[in-house]
Amino acid sequence: MTVYDQIMLLLQSNNVPFVLHEHKPVRTVAEVEEKLPFLLDKMLKTVAFRVKDGRIILAGLRGHDRIDYRQLAAYCGVNRRAVESMSPEAVEAELGFEVGGVGPFALQPEVIVLLDEHLAEMGTVYCGSGRNTTTLAINFDDLLRVCGGEMVRLARGDE
Repeated sequence: MTVYDQIMLLLQSNNVPFVLHEHKPVRTVAEVEEKLPFLLDKMLKTVAFRVKDGRIILAGLRGHDRIDYRQLAAYCGVNRRAVESMSPEAVEAELGFEVGGVGPFALQPEVIVLLDEHLAEMGTVYCGSGRNTTTLAINFDDLLRVCGGEMVRLARGDE
């Protein structure tokens, strides 16, 4: 079963309303700006990190926000040098998400989802569905309920 299928099953089995938007493949925020500008103000991007102890963190934040690495490391209880971004190849191979389709879903036991506190103000968000050709529109409160995520401060500065 693909990650996309697992996410669809998770949402359906929890009676979570959502809408899927099919589009040409996107892999970066810049490509979303170019190809899907209607998503930008409500985009929840998910970035994958590996902690040296083996945990994987999926960090969700607003599309143009940037990760505060020290804060992320502090939530993991480690030094900043113990947290590194996962390569696109590792994300696909180990987590099953297509690059550009990563969403904040803990589908494996070693995966931890952290969501930036600014997302709570957004209402409906657009996030990865597992595929880079399909974006998921979902109410943030519903997403938080089913994704296994914890609300924390992740974004740098007052962005």
